[in-house]
Amino acid sequence: MRKDAKTRREKLIAAATEMFVEHGMGVALDLVAERAGVGRGTLYRNFVDRSAMIVAVLETLLDDLARFVEHHRDSPTLFEDFARQQGAATAFFARTLLASGDEEFEKIVASLRRRIDRLLTDVIERSVAMGVLDPSVTVNDLRIITRMLMAASNMPGIEPKQAFERALQIVRTGLAR
Repeated sequence: MRKDAKTRREKLIAAATEMFVEHGMGVALDLVAERAGVGRGTLYRNFVDRSAMIVAVLETLLDDLARFVEHHRDSPTLFEDFARQQGAATAFFARTLLASGDEEFEKIVASLRRRIDRLLTDVIERSVAMGVLDPSVTVNDLRIITRMLMAASNMPGIEPKQAFERALQIVRTGLAR
């Protein structure tokens, strides 16, 4: 892929991520193209349909998370840092799973879910090895925790970041060895 074409694709994925988070996955794709600063032709050369764009966004979010875990894998704060980092990705991923009814799309999303499970397993194993998490913590526990943290950050009357950090502190204390 030419450098300029790659740059336009990356802009489309970034714009789609922002627009999906802000307006939901039903946002008009023309608005995504507009935000990316490209035309409809460029959008459809890169993504045949909305599902292809959603998959590209999910893959990019997972690539970012994988790089994050690799970069921070020896940090004693890996679990906390990962929880902070994965917030937007998890919220988007959850909405994607709930919104889809397409069988082929569901297979792709299932493959991506296996990939996130491997990342979560890596975070758990590293955190247990460093003595940060109790060995009984599972991938499903992290899924529950993630939803709890997202719910906390949406509480009325409390600044979202402050609520998230307090909830994370409570979780960290509860999961400590």
